[in-house]
Amino acid sequence: MSLTESDLIEIYKYMLLARNFDEKLIERYYGMPNHGGILELPHSHIGQEAIYVGACFKLRSDDYIVPSLRARPALLMRVPAKILMAGIFGKSTGPARGKVTTHHMGDNERGIIGTTGIVGGHLCLSTGAALYCKLKKRSSVVLCFWVDGATQRGDFHEALNFAAVKKLPVIYIIENNQYAMWTPYRSHCPIENLADRAIAYGIDGFTIDGNDVLTVHETVQKAVEKARVGYGPSLIECKTYRIRDHAETGYPERRPKEEIEAWMKKDPLIRYRNFLLEKGILTPEMENELRKQVELEINEAIRFAEESSFPEPEEALRDVYGEYLLREAEYIDIKHYKGAVKEVSFGEALNEALKEEMRRDPSVILLGEDLGPDTIGPSRGGLWPPTKGLCDEFPDRVIGTPISESVIVGAAVGAALLGMRPVAEIMFADFLTIAMDQIVNVAAKMRYNYGGKASVPIVIRAPFGAGASMGLHHSQSPEAWFLNVPGLKIVMPSTPYDAKGLLKASIRDDDPVIFFEHKMMYGLRGRIPTGEYMVPLGKADIKREGDDVTIIATGLMVHKALAAAEILEKRNISVEVIDPRTLLPLDEDTILSSVKKTGKIVIVHEAPVTGGFGAEVAALIAEKALGYLDAPIVRVGAPFTPVPFSPPLEKFYIPDENKIMEAVLRISK
Repeated sequence: MSLTESDLIEIYKYMLLARNFDEKLIERYYGMPNHGGILELPHSHIGQEAIYVGACFKLRSDDYIVPSLRARPALLMRVPAKILMAGIFGKSTGPARGKVTTHHMGDNERGIIGTTGIVGGHLCLSTGAALYCKLKKRSSVVLCFWVDGATQRGDFHEALNFAAVKKLPVIYIIENNQYAMWTPYRSHCPIENLADRAIAYGIDGFTIDGNDVLTVHETVQKAVEKARVGYGPSLIECKTYRIRDHAETGYPERRPKEEIEAWMKKDPLIRYRNFLLEKGILTPEMENELRKQVELEINEAIRFAEESSFPEPEEALRDVYGEYLLREAEYIDIKHYKGAVKEVSFGEALNEALKEEMRRDPSVILLGEDLGPDTIGPSRGGLWPPTKGLCDEFPDRVIGTPISESVIVGAAVGAALLGMRPVAEIMFADFLTIAMDQIVNVAAKMRYNYGGKASVPIVIRAPFGAGASMGLHHSQSPEAWFLNVPGLKIVMPSTPYDAKGLLKASIRDDDPVIFFEHKMMYGLRGRIPTGEYMVPLGKADIKREGDDVTIIATGLMVHKALAAAEILEKRNISVEVIDPRTLLPLDEDTILSSVKKTGKIVIVHEAPVTGGFGAEVAALIAEKALGYLDAPIVRVGAPFTPVPFSPPLEKFYIPDENKIMEAVLRISK
C-alpha cells in the first residue's frame, strides 16, 4: 500500500502526539506536587513510537489491536487523548469509569481488546479474537503487541502454535526493547533474533528495525494482507530500545550511559523528522503548526482530566457481573412435573444440552482436546460422553485443540468478547491450574476491565472427582479454588435433570461459568422433560424435605446424603437435603430458611474440609442465622491429603453415607 505525502505527515503527527503526551506526563510527575494529579505510574514508551504508529497506520476500523504495557501510541490512534488522560488521573471520564488503568483498557467499539497486567497474558486472548474473525468469515485481522520477555512464557508457545495450526489472522508484534524490566535481553534469551522462533510453528518471521516507522508499516501491512486472505499468522520482531527506565520510579539509571546515548542517536521521532525534512515533505513552518496542534490537544486533555470528577465509591461494586441471572428462564421442577418425560444418563443430558444450544445458536462453539472431527480412535468427539457425536453434526464449530489449557480458555475469552459463546472443555478439572491465569486474571475480570461494556459468555466444562482410581492428578475436587474470584460463576449439578437445565442456562448466561461435572455420575440415570427447559443459576434445590437436620451437599455427595437420610429416617431423624447446584452465586435464602427450620446443619462435599466450600456456607450461617442453631455446624469432606490411588485408600478418602450419618447423629443427641 503506497503512502501519500499526506499519509507521511499524519504518521509524524501521531508520533509527535505520543511523544509529547509521554513527555508531559513525566514533566508533571516529577515537577509538580502530588505528581501533578497523575495516579497511574508512568511506563514510558519514548523511543518505541515507530512500532505502534507504523503498525496501526492504515488499519481498517474493523481490525483489532491488543495493546501491551507501552502501547499508548496505538491507543492514541483510536482513543481521544483526553479520555486516556482522564484515566491516568483516575477520573470517572476515563476508561471503565476509573476502575482500570489505561494500560489494560478494552473498547470493542474502537477495536481495542482489553489486556492484562500479566506479561504475555494477552497472547491467548488475541488468538481467540482472531479465531472469532475466522469463524465469522471476516477479513479482519488482529494485531497483538507484546514485549520480548513474554517469549519465555508458555502462553507464547500455546498461542502461536494454536494460531498456526488453525491459520488464524493474527500478527504477533514483539517490541524487543533490549530489557525485561531491568534484566538485559541476552540474559534471559539464548538467541539473537526472536523472530527465528517462527520457524518452529511454520509461520513467517521477520526481524526488523523497530525505530524505522516506514519499515514497520511496510512489514506489518504485508503480514496483514496475507492474513486477510487466509495465510495465517506472522511473527514480527521490532528491534528498538526503551529510552526511559522500566517505570518512573525515580531510581538512578542502572544501564550503561554509552548504551543509552548510542540508541538515542537512533531516536525514531528525530530520525523520521529528518527524513521528511530531507525529502521536502515537511517544512519548519508545517512542523511548528503540527507542534501547536499537538500541544493544544494535550493541554486540553489535561484540562479535561483535571476538571473531571472522581468516580463515586460505589462505582467499585459495578460491572462485576451482568445485570441479571437467568431467573426468567422457563423453570420446570421435575419433582412436580406432570408432562412428558424420558430417562437419560447424566452424560446424555449434558450431550442433549450442548446439541440443542448449538442448533439454536450458531455462536455456540466447543473447544477442547480430542473434540474435533480430525481426532481418530476411541477419543473421537471427546473423552467424555457430553461431547460425543457433536463433531459430526457441527464439524466447523467443534474445534479440537492442542494440549494447551491456557489457549483453550484464553481463545474462548477472546472469541467471547467479540460475540461467540464458547464452551471450553478442560479434560480433567485438575488441569484448570494450567489455565489459572486465563480464568482468574482474564475471563473473570474482563467485564470489569471494560466498565461493563463487554461480556464474557464462556462455559468451562471441568470433569472432576474421585472414585475411578485415577490418582492424585486426575481426581481432585477444585471448586473452592475459584470461590474467591469475583466475576466467575460456579455450577455443580447432581442429577441429569439439573445437568441439562443448568448447562443450557450457563451457555446463555453472559458471564464466565465453570461447570463442574462429576466423572462418576456420567452413567447416573434420571428423568428429564422431553421439551425445552432450563434451570436458573443461583437457585438451590431441596432434594428431600425434613424437619430435624439439614444436610447441604454438592455433586455426587448429594446422592450419598440422600442415602444417609433414608437410613436415618428409620431412626426417626427427619433429614432435609439441599443441593445448592450453583455455588457462586449461592442461593442464601433457601439455605437460611432450612437452617431456621431445623436448627442443625451438616455440610458435605468431596473436597478436603480445610478451606472448602463448606467453610463459606458455615460462615454464612454463623453470620446470618447463628441464633437459630441448636448444635455446632459440622462439615464432612475428604481428609487433608492428595487423592490416593489404590481402591481401599481412595474409598477411605471419599466421604460416604456412614461418615454423613455419624455427623448427623453427633449433633442429634
